[in-house]
Amino acid sequence: MATIRFFGGVGVIGSSKILIEQEGWRILLDFGLDFSPGLGLFRGAVRPRPGHELSDRLKTQMAPHIPHLYRPELLRSINNLPGGSDGHTAVFITHAHLDHIGLAGAIDPAIPIWASPETVQLMHALEISGEDSGGEWPVLRPMAAEQPIAFGPFQVTRYAVDHDIIGASGYAVETEDGVVAFSGDLRLHGRHPEQTWKFAHKVRGARALIMEGTTLSFGFQDATRTEEDVDQAFAKILAQTPGLVLATVYPRNIERVAAFIQVAREMGRTFLWPERMTQFFQAMGLAAESWDADHLDPIQKHPERYIIQLTAQDWPMMLDLPMGPSATFIHANGEPLGTFDPHWTLLQDWLAVVHTSFWAIGTGGHASPDDIRALLDVIQPDILFPLHSKDPDRMLPPVGTVRWLPEKDRLYDLSRGKG
Repeated sequence: MATIRFFGGVGVIGSSKILIEQEGWRILLDFGLDFSPGLGLFRGAVRPRPGHELSDRLKTQMAPHIPHLYRPELLRSINNLPGGSDGHTAVFITHAHLDHIGLAGAIDPAIPIWASPETVQLMHALEISGEDSGGEWPVLRPMAAEQPIAFGPFQVTRYAVDHDIIGASGYAVETEDGVVAFSGDLRLHGRHPEQTWKFAHKVRGARALIMEGTTLSFGFQDATRTEEDVDQAFAKILAQTPGLVLATVYPRNIERVAAFIQVAREMGRTFLWPERMTQFFQAMGLAAESWDADHLDPIQKHPERYIIQLTAQDWPMMLDLPMGPSATFIHANGEPLGTFDPHWTLLQDWLAVVHTSFWAIGTGGHASPDDIRALLDVIQPDILFPLHSKDPDRMLPPVGTVRWLPEKDRLYDLSRGKG
């Protein structure tokens, strides 16, 4: 008998943590951090105590009490939870967003953590650039696409899917009760929709499908931009802006960063980044340049030649930059991450002070409601588990599919009703 438990992603966007068990063996799909700006016990200036990152989250129910998973030295006063590997657990990560990988550094190094080669490369680049991991850095193993790995009674296959980060994956876990497919985060409006379609066809007829439903959380949806639409909007704004351009791009969206650098170069502008981002991009093979105090004079003289990405801590620099009606600020899914982020209103306040216009041109990494339906019509699973959504009940199953709405830490028997 194979079972599934959900320790995250239930009624919320992100924090995916899915445990599949059979015969005492365990497959853990994703190990994400709870991420809700402005919500939760750890928000604003409040952070887990240094050296207590895991134990503080365990005590506040923000990390699951799974035995033989964590580094023993991180458990501290959690005496009733055995740490260290027992050799029966393997972890498979879909992609390098914090809500899917953010807790993986707490996993015991003896436990194999598999991910796409691109995810391994990206996480290594973040580490060498000095990114704060909030604890330990995970030890990842590269896993080739469509080449199954046997672990205990399971066989696990990784498939590439399209998302707003390179190396995104979906998985198929073969159990004694049939295949459990997990979409991870995916979309059809990105640069590689064929990958997502291929995954859907490969897991067609799965015993169970765990499907993300992020966009179902937001009611009416505007028409979805493609990544090519975003590139074109970026170029159009640059052409129409006579002065300085400020921008915020999510740095882990490497393909968009590379496209924006290329567009900027073609239009005679230099894109300048914060130093740590520059180190990360260079580690990923991009030709990126960081800004410093030496750039201030040339920017003042020729603002039309530059694009600058500032972190929130650097927004006061706007007071010394040539802002005003000839400048503009472009938001392309960088921080602040959206209107739900407390810094969103603060950014608008700063732009009002410097009399600078604002453009939002990004596009999301998640399938639209219509595209979710199209993918479900292809996959046609026996059981559908909607996850990673504030409104999972809006994910309607195809005819013949049973929908089970997950509850946190509840055990689901995959043999139930079989045959």
